[in-house]
Amino acid sequence: MVPAGWLSSVSYKPGWTFKLGGPGNRFVCVFARTPNSLSPSSERVTQHMFEVPDEDDPKRLARWLLDCLLLVERHEACEFLSVGGARPFWPNHQDEGDPYELVERW
Repeated sequence: MVPAGWLSSVSYKPGWTFKLGGPGNRFVCVFARTPNSLSPSSERVTQHMFEVPDEDDPKRLARWLLDCLLLVERHEACEFLSVGGARPFWPNHQDEGDPYELVERW
């Protein structure tokens, strides 16, 4: 359970916001405004949801949230990395599988 007010005290990059949501407000929703990897001149907002652990220690929650943000950043890095015009680590999306799994598409 996230302590009252904890999430509102969190900040990250410009354009990134956080809120509780999902069934029973058991998820931290990370909204990231980033360039569109397929059309970098435009932006898009993506949502990433992570189930909150059974934890109320703010320090442990901060570490958990950092781990979640690193997964989001890895996903974004895999979308943007291009080698010879190909995107060999293009991540899963929606119904394709775990969006945070590192996949190779050589």
